[in-house]
Amino acid sequence: MEGKILAENLELGKSIKLGENVIIQGKDVRIEDNTSVGNGTIIQAQKITIGFGSTIEENCRIRKVSGQMEEFTLGDNCFVGHDSKIAVPVFKTGDYVSLNNHLFVNGVKPCVIGHNVWIGQNCILNSRDDLTIGNGVGIGTYSCVWTHGAHGELLEGCTIYKVAPVTIEDDVWIVGSYNVISPGVRLGKKSVILTGSVVTKDVAPCSCVGGNPARDLTDKLRPYKELTIDEKYAMMRRFMEEFVCSKEGMIRTENGWRVGKGKNEYEIVFLERVDDKSQQKDTVRIIFTKKNMTEGSYRNTTIFDLSTKTYTKTRTFAEIAVIKSLLYAKARFVPQTRS
Repeated sequence: MEGKILAENLELGKSIKLGENVIIQGKDVRIEDNTSVGNGTIIQAQKITIGFGSTIEENCRIRKVSGQMEEFTLGDNCFVGHDSKIAVPVFKTGDYVSLNNHLFVNGVKPCVIGHNVWIGQNCILNSRDDLTIGNGVGIGTYSCVWTHGAHGELLEGCTIYKVAPVTIEDDVWIVGSYNVISPGVRLGKKSVILTGSVVTKDVAPCSCVGGNPARDLTDKLRPYKELTIDEKYAMMRRFMEEFVCSKEGMIRTENGWRVGKGKNEYEIVFLERVDDKSQQKDTVRIIFTKKNMTEGSYRNTTIFDLSTKTYTKTRTFAEIAVIKSLLYAKARFVPQTRS
């Protein structure tokens, strides 16, 4: 049996691949270009969005135990590994999110995930209360994030009971395997949780904790150091030097490189400042800059701004290739939003 889509309002892009026995059912369904859903996967929600270039592997179950989810939204160029189960009322991700096999997401409140997130295999994300995961977060395999601790019988006097939201801020790294994040915890931006930790209280930004229960180890291992914009600019140029070395037809230019041939040709350019006067409308270009001062939008040009860590999203093949070469450890940018 081939896959089928059941929807009142349906928007389908190009080059969509549905495996055998796939069922996608909802009121409003939008599936963008170059997406793939593997054999035996079932998705049921009132609103379903599968972003450009995303893949959902075989035998996934994305639905509530009873009734339909309210919303399932997967951003562009995302990945959901095989045999994953998502059973929450609302599940939303940004772009370039990798959710590896046998992920289990359950609960009665929304689970919202940002851009550039990597979650290892066999993880549990629980949203009995709100679970919010920021941009650039990494969660190691076999780890659990809990918004509730509730099983002992209250009528018999059990004193252990907690239901509270969990927030994991941008660029948190939960290292390795077998970590447990407890209900009500906030993990601060750029904090690092060492492998095998049980986190029972808030973790400050840019700090490092480890152990059971986790304790502050920042004096022994400081996770981040300050870099100037000039240092970031030079480092990004080294990253791109590595990237272009293996590309066909690479030619050095005054400010970067020209890569590929024919329809696959594009430029990578480094400019300290970018404005509308410096733009070209027809050439596929990747620009890295210390400051993006453009006001217009350019269909074939992606501008990566190192000062804001944002990029102007165009979905060109060059943009996707460059972003994938940087993820997840080298550099993570989020799409620029303009009012």
